[in-house]
Amino acid sequence: MKIQVNFDALWRNVRLMTDGKADFNYKANIDKDFETDKTVLIRDIELKDVQINRGLLEVDGNQILLYIEEQYEPLEDVIKTPEIGKKYHIADCKALQRMRDQNRFDRYSATNNVSGVFPVWGRKTSNYGSAVIEGEAKLNVCKSCLEHLNYKGYKSKKKEVFKHFNLDEFFAHYSTLFKSFPKSIADKSGSYTDDWDQVSKVYRQQQKFKCEACKVDLSDQKNLLHTHHKNGVKRDNVADNLQALCIDCHRKEPSHQHMRVRSSEMHTINRLRREQALLESGNWADALAFADTAYHGLLDLYHTNKRPVPEIGFDVIDLSGAVIATAELAWPNDKKAVVHNDSDADRLKHEGWQVQMLGDALRNAQSAIW
Repeated sequence: MKIQVNFDALWRNVRLMTDGKADFNYKANIDKDFETDKTVLIRDIELKDVQINRGLLEVDGNQILLYIEEQYEPLEDVIKTPEIGKKYHIADCKALQRMRDQNRFDRYSATNNVSGVFPVWGRKTSNYGSAVIEGEAKLNVCKSCLEHLNYKGYKSKKKEVFKHFNLDEFFAHYSTLFKSFPKSIADKSGSYTDDWDQVSKVYRQQQKFKCEACKVDLSDQKNLLHTHHKNGVKRDNVADNLQALCIDCHRKEPSHQHMRVRSSEMHTINRLRREQALLESGNWADALAFADTAYHGLLDLYHTNKRPVPEIGFDVIDLSGAVIATAELAWPNDKKAVVHNDSDADRLKHEGWQVQMLGDALRNAQSAIW
């Protein structure tokens, strides 16, 4: 039996009595089941525990965000007015790099909580002086992070993207980059009818297991085809309200951005689209429509800067006809690719390709590199 112990209150009291520093190290382990039913809070992390290969923040392959619990403003003001509080970070942005350079990283806490509400502490002022208090605050996301990722085209519509930013949706947007999914707290707008599984199966059969949006045939991958309610009411099962959609098209529907898709599922769908001549090479409209959402910000930068159109979900074949790697974005004639993981990168480099991970590609998108 695994015993879960929460040291939050202890650490807060330590900070009240001392500077919170100790002469030993403690490293929290991420529960292997955290993708199914847990929200993991990793406290007092060290910079070396955070990986940034894809431009986002992760620990052991799990997507996280960073924030600082101590608020310099009076805590009651931060709780009432979130914009004056310290921002939380979702990417390896310039502001986070600056904190690293200044050796001010030791107070960050990491979490995969998608609520946007964080445990914080700070001073409370009164006529009798000030005292340390605790609370919860709905902090704002760092704008520098949004710009670094060009999340949802942030560079061209900053106010709109910032105003409507939602953490649950953000984590789903990049779900293919990580091995596990954090617990979702999003409202999924009601429950299905008791006979929904049968209704969905019959409807998909009637559509011959083809996506009604992108037209991909999923007869051999039926689990990748969903039945969508057009009006968002999950108990309205009349035929005119239903639509068969592959999981990629489904998550791109309004109010469905919380849906999470795995990298292997995206690779399968785009391979089938290519085999079925649904994904046209050299077409920006197809590239932007069919690419994994995790790469939309990068594609938007490439498109704006008039870069050549990449192949989407491109399988690289060796002389024997075997697939040696799948590139998220590829320019086969130039042997250049943006890939998802280190193993694909190593194999392509061995074959003479120039390879970047998403994080490097974002940093280099507007430079002369590539």
